[in-house]
Amino acid sequence: MGTVPQEFVQGWSKTPRYRAATITKAEGDDAKARRVKFIASDESVDRYGDIIRVAGWDLANFRNNPVLLFGHDSRSIIGRVPEIGIEGRQLIATCEFRPEGDSELADDIWRGVQGDFIRATSVGFLPTVEPKPIRAEPDEDGYAQITGFEFIGQELLELSVVSVPANPQALALARELRISEASQRRLFASDERAVARIAAERRRQTITLARLRPGPFGGTSP
Repeated sequence: MGTVPQEFVQGWSKTPRYRAATITKAEGDDAKARRVKFIASDESVDRYGDIIRVAGWDLANFRNNPVLLFGHDSRSIIGRVPEIGIEGRQLIATCEFRPEGDSELADDIWRGVQGDFIRATSVGFLPTVEPKPIRAEPDEDGYAQITGFEFIGQELLELSVVSVPANPQALALARELRISEASQRRLFASDERAVARIAAERRRQTITLARLRPGPFGGTSP
């Protein structure tokens, strides 16, 4: 069935990874307090074919400095995360935006969340335990291809609100909500660092899976 190259497994402990999260619209008292909830993680299969087990989350270091960022940029703090914990099979975070008037960017993003067009969020994490390979059903030769990884131990690094597609409806709503032009440029422009990280992650995944296939160009044999 083949084995996972050790240099690849060891690399997981050194390379931060990112996973899309969802944000809920604040209502009532939460809206007045500028608070929203993130479903930061669950046990569904993500776009890379990976699963993150909720029981494996290490939140200790994050709780020491629980800030909410924009675009994975440590210089763009738009709020804090006063509550985070496991509920069932989900990692749930309560996020509180900075007080009104404290930050134009935070104010504009908050209006976008309330206007229901900002839903793009992301969590950054670092594996702390060797992940388990997830395999497809064996083929006729008995080879079971690796399709992703099951993470069973990981440290939460950060939570971010990230940029959204610049479609006409979102742009029109942003103007209607009086979101500043400066914030619009950040909200609707690609986060180059985040895009680069995701692209590199996809390349590593593709290269590794190719190496794990049997044959003259693979690194293993069935």
